[in-house]
Amino acid sequence: MANITSDTVAAHDGGRPPVLNPEDEICYSFLAARSEVFGELMELRDEGWRNPKGDTHFKKQRRQADQASFKERKYFYDMMQRIGQQMQETTGALSIDHPNPGVLDLCMAPGGYTASTLKYNTQAHVCAITLPEDRGGHQVFVPHGEQDPRVEVWETDITMLAAEYGVTEMPEGHPDKDSFSSRRPWLDKSFDLVFSDGQVLRTHSYPSYRERKETTRLTCSQLILAMQRIKPGGTFIVLLHKPDTWKTMKLLSIFDKVAQIQLFKPAKTHATRSSFYLIAKNVHPEHTDAQKAINEWKSTWKDATFPDPADEDPRDGNEHVLEEEEVSEFLASFGDRLIELSEHVWRIQKDALKQAPWFKDTGGESKTDAFAVGIAATAKTQGIDYAASQMERLRIPKA
Repeated sequence: MANITSDTVAAHDGGRPPVLNPEDEICYSFLAARSEVFGELMELRDEGWRNPKGDTHFKKQRRQADQASFKERKYFYDMMQRIGQQMQETTGALSIDHPNPGVLDLCMAPGGYTASTLKYNTQAHVCAITLPEDRGGHQVFVPHGEQDPRVEVWETDITMLAAEYGVTEMPEGHPDKDSFSSRRPWLDKSFDLVFSDGQVLRTHSYPSYRERKETTRLTCSQLILAMQRIKPGGTFIVLLHKPDTWKTMKLLSIFDKVAQIQLFKPAKTHATRSSFYLIAKNVHPEHTDAQKAINEWKSTWKDATFPDPADEDPRDGNEHVLEEEEVSEFLASFGDRLIELSEHVWRIQKDALKQAPWFKDTGGESKTDAFAVGIAATAKTQGIDYAASQMERLRIPKA
């Protein structure tokens, strides 16, 4: 499930602009009014939608990802190691300053980050979980087991560890009732460094009932397991997307309370995309806010895994009003900090988009899927004037 091959290509919805939820609209408006860099990135999406070469570019990438040859898969493994080296040079996150450290790598295949970590910590012991190849997972390239006893790999679907996520009794009649695991891996261990970079793969086979909520299930699974195994004072490295969206902002705000955080984005690899890494050092999983978040993630995993058939769309008009108030209060307290953390991520993506060969030619009527490059496909009204009106309506202080 690691962020290679299939995961390097964002989902394409057939050329239709994604429909933003109200929270993201408010967030985009706030950021565009306060950050020139983000405003420029927003403007680039208009060029992207006029670009006829974009669809061809991303279709080719998806095809290569889903049908990657051995040589291409090995290339992505090596690429992950290069990202690991850049991450270490920029943040120092992979260095562990005591002997025999423990490392947990969630959704690790092909193992590039494990290989990078062992380069800087030769005495480390790595425990890893990865989706089996016969279920759509990636090939593991990093030596493990008999080839390298320092690396222990358990092949399983991380989203099915029900006991780890607080569920011990499965509902009768659930289609996956017999597939859940009661195992709680490495319960007697704690780890100095934890990686979490899994994403739902197009090649992953799972029952149709999971399609709508699988991303939520996978995200919560990784966060819960990571925070229930990390040592106090440890480092947590998480692959995320779009720091400008409501859900990502909320997650960043949680870790800003329980750790020392910074955001890292490689300057070249996947530079045109919205992906980045949260580097959380000196994590305190015992913190009240961390424990509250873990419990919320468990509830979210449970709701996504055992949905109420009568609750297809739990949101109603009243909740929209409440969320607008919550978003406005949140942006007033964390918005400037979010900009401080994120502007270099937006700048790397903005500059890369300007230089991308497929992005420069804006002729023709065909439209690129801007969502695939991580650019909000919002309406023309999402400019500075609209941002100002939204902020005034929600009583968000202006910069």
